[in-house]
Order: sequence, then C-alpha cells, then structure tokens
Amino acid sequence: MKAVVILDRDGRRELAVMELPRPDPGPTQILVRVRGAGLNRADLARGVVHYDHSGPVPEYPAGGLEMAGEVVACGAAVTRFAGGERVMAMAQRAFAEFVALDERLAVPVPDALGWVEAAAVPVVYMTAHDALMTRAMLRPGEAVLVHAVTGGVGTAALQIARVKGARPILGSTGSPAKAARLAAEGLDAAIDYRDGFAAAVLERTGGAGVDVIIDTVGARALADNLRAVALRGRIVDVGRMGGQTAEIDLELFARKRLTLVGVTFRTRTLDEHAEIVRHFAADLLPSFASGAIKPLIHETFPLVDAEAAQAVLKAGSHLGKIVLTVD
Repeated sequence: MKAVVILDRDGRRELAVMELPRPDPGPTQILVRVRGAGLNRADLARGVVHYDHSGPVPEYPAGGLEMAGEVVACGAAVTRFAGGERVMAMAQRAFAEFVALDERLAVPVPDALGWVEAAAVPVVYMTAHDALMTRAMLRPGEAVLVHAVTGGVGTAALQIARVKGARPILGSTGSPAKAARLAAEGLDAAIDYRDGFAAAVLERTGGAGVDVIIDTVGARALADNLRAVALRGRIVDVGRMGGQTAEIDLELFARKRLTLVGVTFRTRTLDEHAEIVRHFAADLLPSFASGAIKPLIHETFPLVDAEAAQAVLKAGSHLGKIVLTVD
C-alpha cells in the first residue's frame, strides 16, 4: 500500500511516499480502506506518536491522525462492524491506503457526509465535544468564548456550542475578516485578541463574562481568560499555541470559584479514548445526520501531495479543514 511516512534525515523530519505492507488487523481491530485523511496542526510537528495503543512504532511510521473509509476486514473478536461499512476515526498512521485500529475508536459515517467531510470530523469534533460537553459541562443559554475560532477545533467548538443552545458565542481571532464568515455557523461576535480580549468580552456580556472558555492559546491568554470568565466559570485548556507557562492570579481564581481543566489525547488510555468516542457518537452523530453540523472544507489534495497540503496548513490562511483524498 502507499503511505506518507515520516523520515528523519540528518535531524530533520521529512515526508515521503513509500510502499509499505498492508497492516493485518488484530483480534479487536478493523482494517479500513482509507478514502480521506484530515490534516491537523499536530501533523506539522511530524511526531511519530500522538495517540497510539497498538504497540511499538513501526520502522517507517506514517503521518496522519484521522481518516474515513470502508471496513474491508475484521479481527476475530470484532462485533461492532462488518465489511463494507463506512467509518471515521482518530487513527495513528492515517496518511495511508489502509489503517488498522481498535473497533471502539471508529464510528459510523452518516449518509449526509461524503468521504472528504467525514475525514474532517474525528480529531476536531471529538476534541471540541469532549472539551465543551464532558469537561466544561456546557448548559443551554450559557455564554461561550472560543479562542482561535477560525481554526479546526475552533470552528468545531463553535458549531457544537450552537446546536447545544449556547448564547452568546464569542470567538477570538487575529483575522476578523475571516471570522466574519462564521456568522452563519453561529458566531455572535468576533473579537480581535491582538489588543487583549477581556474588555471586549465583558462589554459583550454586560459585565458578567462568559461561562465557558475553550482555550487553544495557552499561556498568552491566561490572564485575560481569568478576567473574561464569569463567576463559577470553566476554562478548558485544549492547546498551548501561545506558550506553556504562565503566572496565575490565585486570588482572582479563588474569588470567582473557577475551574481550570487540562486535556490532551496523548496520555489517554485506549479505554479512555474509546469512552470519548462513545460519548461523541451518542450525542453528536444525529446532528451530522440531520445536517445541523457540517464540516467546513477549505481544500483537498491527493495523498501523494501531503507535503503541499501541510504547507497550506502551516501558512494559516485557510478557513476549514484540509483533507487528503485516497483513490
């Protein structure tokens, strides 16, 4: 099979297309013929393991963290899927023609989604759903601030907040013109974070602040997060693009009785990962099936052009997901 692999050449990680053996599914695994694979910012690090419960990293690790395709083979103990079914999943080594993964990590693809759209779902929507619904326990009518709202997790969190009845939904961005296109997805106001955002959030919420903050920025945003969040508010730290270390005003933190939650998939066990997938499927698949939520697609590239696709991702001018198609 063809696969986009990560090679270490003189200390520099590069992508290359290679012919690799097709994986064999283990007893509880399904083998999927990949039709589309989504790109994520984590791919730019070209790490060889993000979430992997299948044992040692192979000699030539393929890139990619999510995919959609059809089941072509099942392990002896598989009970959830059969050959020919359409599935989508977070899956290590997804930039390949075939992927083997534990059946608990896959969910059915609703008829309303094509291959490209389905491949854009698993990472950002499962991450955003876990952050908003499980960790922040969002309730209808609560105010939400989504940082980096034009990014993958940002747009997913925005759409989920909308269908769950959050109001208002605010989004921080460094590209207000790009964010303006998200009004149709439920964004009530875009806030330019470059001049600080706490004052603008407080103004938009009548001084009360937001109940939930989905933070993909990290250290640079923490001080303003504490000012912008409401009494008994919840801040979920999903990413740290703006730094990993910051000082915290513990008096303000205690006075507001805040909850600060950190999340990552890298330290989750297979069972924990499977539980997130189960909650996501039960709660959100109906919204995809009805068309209430539809992934935003920026551009597609063939699998062999993964390097060019990552260049577009790195440039950061896109709105919506970039997807590799696999014929």
